[in-house]
Amino acid sequence: MNEPNLLGRLLIQLLSRSQDNESIDLFALAKGAGASQFEALGGLAQLEQSGLVDANRLRLTLSGLALAAALSLDQKVRRGERAEPERKSSRLASRARHAA
Repeated sequence: MNEPNLLGRLLIQLLSRSQDNESIDLFALAKGAGASQFEALGGLAQLEQSGLVDANRLRLTLSGLALAAALSLDQKVRRGERAEPERKSSRLASRARHAA
C-alpha cells in the first residue's frame, strides 16, 4: 500500500469522524482508511512522530487538523464537489441569533 496515501487517509478519517462526533477506534479507523489494523497502527505511529496525531487518544493535533482539512478540501476538489466558503452575511446572522 502506498504509505503517503495511507497517512493522508488516516488524517482525513480522524477529521471526519471527529467532526461527526463518532466514536473512534483502531478497527473503524483502519476500515475507513482501507487498511489493516497493523498498517493503521504503523501509520498512526508515524503521524505521531511527525506531531500530527496523538495516537493514544486517536486525536489530531492542531498541525494535524490543519493538514487534514487541507487534504480533505483537496479531495473534494478532485471529486468535483464545490467547496464554497461560508458567506459573511450568514455568519453575521448566526452570530446575531446566538447573541439574542
